[in-house]
Amino acid sequence: MRIKPSTTRSPSSFPQFHPHVTLASSPDAAALRAAIPPNQRAFPVRFKSLEVGDKYFNVGAVPSVAHLSLYYIDDADEEERARTAETLRSELRVLESGTGDERAVRLACLDDDAEGEQEPEILEGFDAEEIWVVKCEGPVPDWEVLEKIPLEQ
Repeated sequence: MRIKPSTTRSPSSFPQFHPHVTLASSPDAAALRAAIPPNQRAFPVRFKSLEVGDKYFNVGAVPSVAHLSLYYIDDADEEERARTAETLRSELRVLESGTGDERAVRLACLDDDAEGEQEPEILEGFDAEEIWVVKCEGPVPDWEVLEKIPLEQ
């Protein structure tokens, strides 16, 4: 999703990154690998809500213990956090329904580079088929994928 303001105070705000679900964070990559059972099966990921966090890595996340980050927005652009979430809602890119345990979010995905009318692909979630171990140090574009672990189908 490329909804963002034309200018930002920080170059760290709104970096492009591969959509991903953060399952855990640890400085020890070996410990992360060891936590994944050898025969781990692929699993469904479903979206429950859109929340705006107050930290760089929690902004515009579809949360649970694991979360799907849609944007990273630096503290220098803090006012853009709620504004971006509202834009996603008003432009119908995030579709919310239900209450309480019945809450759900669907993402209306479009090719932001395409011209003309498009029919959005509506995602309620996806099946996680691999786990990436990523070294998340420095600016987001510098993050390094250390390993991609395929899950059993």
